[in-house]
Amino acid sequence: MAVRYTPGQLRSATAISQQTYRHWKKALSALRRRAGHSRCFTAGDLLAVAVIRSLTADFAVRVSAISAVAEALFETCNAAPWPVLERGKLVVDLASGRLQFLPATDHVACETPMLVIPLKSMAEHLRGALLTEGGLNSQELLRFPPTPMPSRIEAGSKGGRS
Repeated sequence: MAVRYTPGQLRSATAISQQTYRHWKKALSALRRRAGHSRCFTAGDLLAVAVIRSLTADFAVRVSAISAVAEALFETCNAAPWPVLERGKLVVDLASGRLQFLPATDHVACETPMLVIPLKSMAEHLRGALLTEGGLNSQELLRFPPTPMPSRIEAGSKGGRS
């Protein structure tokens, strides 16, 4: 069973505001289709939103320009687990509305302007954000303290065979 994330977890992990999330939801059908009893998102969806955030924040691309590749972006980010995706990069050609996933070692040959987005740092950032959600490292709560073990187990103890 795959882990699902709430809209609040998506916003927190990708560092977008509620207003930005609402705007993107209107502009990108891939964010609207996640409906049901309550909206939930996959790890791939979080990575796709992180890519969109990078395109809008780092490259000043309007979200309306991203809508041409949004479906392909969400499909690509949901097609494989993060360990596979973080060993690759996305090549985004906004002019022709094409998006391609390539292994990190592949060379990108292009005749027109394209954006190349390595996914490793984004996946690492998301992983860290999800593990530290709620302030302190919430994974610390899962660590079990050392427990003393008896030096030898009695064969004739209660409940055992006689």
